[in-house]
Amino acid sequence: MKKEFLDIKVRAIVIFIITFILFFSIAPFQNILLGVLEKNKAVIETYANKFGLNSMISRLHDWNFYIFTQWFGKNFGQMIPIFAIILAFPLFSREIENGTMEFLLVRKSRNYVFYSKVFSCLIVGFSLIIIGSILPILYSFFAGKDFLNEYALKYIVHGLITVWFWNNITIFFSIIFNDQVKPILSSAGLLAITTALGFLKPLKWLNTYSYSLGGKILSEGKINWVYSESLFVIGGFILLASYYSFKNKEI
Repeated sequence: MKKEFLDIKVRAIVIFIITFILFFSIAPFQNILLGVLEKNKAVIETYANKFGLNSMISRLHDWNFYIFTQWFGKNFGQMIPIFAIILAFPLFSREIENGTMEFLLVRKSRNYVFYSKVFSCLIVGFSLIIIGSILPILYSFFAGKDFLNEYALKYIVHGLITVWFWNNITIFFSIIFNDQVKPILSSAGLLAITTALGFLKPLKWLNTYSYSLGGKILSEGKINWVYSESLFVIGGFILLASYYSFKNKEI
């Protein structure tokens, strides 16, 4: 598994750096944002009244609402499926494309290669979610701000399940394709298609973004357990399909 962590190291470091940059470009600037909104109040109110955003703008003064909407419900939440895809897309396809998979299978069993690659990717992805969710707790503590930690702790569930789901989808594409371009394009394309179709009311369940952004946690204070369990089960079946595809794939 050491090799797998080394292979994923560069992507993981870049993703963690992006996460920290995103957070610290948001958290310290609540007052600046509110100042800009106040300065342009007349213009903003015109559009806010039109789209019913007045209450949301006024609630941005609340630190909890600000962090949840701007971090979990926007920047971090939007990046989670993308980060999962970036971490997983070359796991198998790069080895096949570079001709190193045969060498690996001479030294290790297919089961070992499969599990070590999958687990290393999931460990990094899950660590990202935990760190990204704890950041607001730590920042609030040191900045002397009152923060409802339960928001972040509940969001961890949504984040972990989102990583699990999109990681497993991308692994499947990484196994069935023999180059690195097709897995990332297929996964990103599927993410874009399901998100677009999710805007249609009968197909809204396809939009995993509404889940990864934690809308139900903010509006009701609850984890969306039904959707969580559904994504977990579907992701499990996809991972099982990936396993059998890899076991039977000609290298």
